[in-house]
Amino acid sequence: MRRALLAALLLAISAAPVSAEELAVIVHGARTDRPNVAELAQIYLKQRRFWADGARIVAVNRESGSESRTAFEAAVFGARAAQLPVYWNRQYFQGVLPPATLASDEAVKRFVASEREAIGYVHPAVVDDSVTVVLKLTHP
Repeated sequence: MRRALLAALLLAISAAPVSAEELAVIVHGARTDRPNVAELAQIYLKQRRFWADGARIVAVNRESGSESRTAFEAAVFGARAAQLPVYWNRQYFQGVLPPATLASDEAVKRFVASEREAIGYVHPAVVDDSVTVVLKLTHP
């Protein structure tokens, strides 16, 4: 009986609609810049490389294929997200490398908290007082 109940519960959970993926775009606590989605796209394409104070922007990504990265790319680039590999292949031959990747939301948060020029994105549950949320993204 317990197994049947557990199986039914698991089936109900897997059949439930998937909620929207929420992400918090974070910067160092001392940073006052507040980029919008269009500026965020420019930052992550390395078309915008400097903060308003002239400091070089250090954007960090989650690893390719992670849920966070997929949600981020969909929310920021929409249908153009599928073209990102082609874009970065072209940029590579011009000497422009994509943003560095980190393996977890916690690693992104720690890096952004320690680097004044950094910007990243994490699940909102990871955010604490060591960073500042500048934008919230939602993608179904």
